[in-house]
Amino acid sequence: MTTTELISSKLRNQRISTISSKLTGEYTVVTDLVSYSQPDQVFPIHPEQQFFLDELIKEKITNARVLEIGLGSGVLSIGALKGGAIHVTALEINPRAKNYAGFNILANGLEGKIEIRDGNVNDLWKPVRGDRFDYIISNPPFEPTPQGMTHYLHSAAGIWGLDFVEGMFKELDNHLTAAGYAQIVTFAPGNAQEPFMLANMAQKYLKGETEIKVNPISIKFAYFVDRYVENGQATREQVEEMKKLAQENDVSHLYLCVLHYNSQGKRSLAMTEMTLAYESWLNPL
Repeated sequence: MTTTELISSKLRNQRISTISSKLTGEYTVVTDLVSYSQPDQVFPIHPEQQFFLDELIKEKITNARVLEIGLGSGVLSIGALKGGAIHVTALEINPRAKNYAGFNILANGLEGKIEIRDGNVNDLWKPVRGDRFDYIISNPPFEPTPQGMTHYLHSAAGIWGLDFVEGMFKELDNHLTAAGYAQIVTFAPGNAQEPFMLANMAQKYLKGETEIKVNPISIKFAYFVDRYVENGQATREQVEEMKKLAQENDVSHLYLCVLHYNSQGKRSLAMTEMTLAYESWLNPL
């Protein structure tokens, strides 16, 4: 068996996905299969990554020094480099993800252009404290998660799915250069009209110009959390408590959003519904 045949045989238990955008062109990454159910799963490619790549800003990413918070398979860092960035520093807590990302970086010919650093669960900015970047990117953990439930490292993010995002917002301005830019793709809870929780959080912490682009297809919060009972990850009691809190806080829907942040702009917030719909965004591409 040749080396190529050996590698191909080993990858039968992995998911091989090709993704593309107008700016990045087409490229391939390896992730775990959807059926791999351990907490250290390396997240398969979903519409959220496509949404993110379609939203990369050419003028901002060209020649940028980038920070990615939550590297995962490396799909976004690779996309940033293919879109024109010159270097990426990437943070990750999951050893399995680091292995996959390293493979994907080599397979795409980008060795030497992405530095992987250990993430910090208790202080996500600690590995880069004192550093500033031209473009900060993230596809963070963002799934609303019952208290006490064991969940994927790439997904668990508190009752509203915003714990990780809030941690980023708190120090985002401290880690951007004078003309720095940030782009985050996330779930965002809200009412039937808009993802108001993400908007409120941005207004609370961000000092510059913020735009939230919203996928026009939303889902019911109750439907999403009921899935935890159906797949045996949480008890009915845990989920009913989440639904009760959602009702008390006027949360009925979840939205898929890309947040753009220009630190140099005047403090403002705009929310735009996309004309392009990213469908079936709970399922892998």
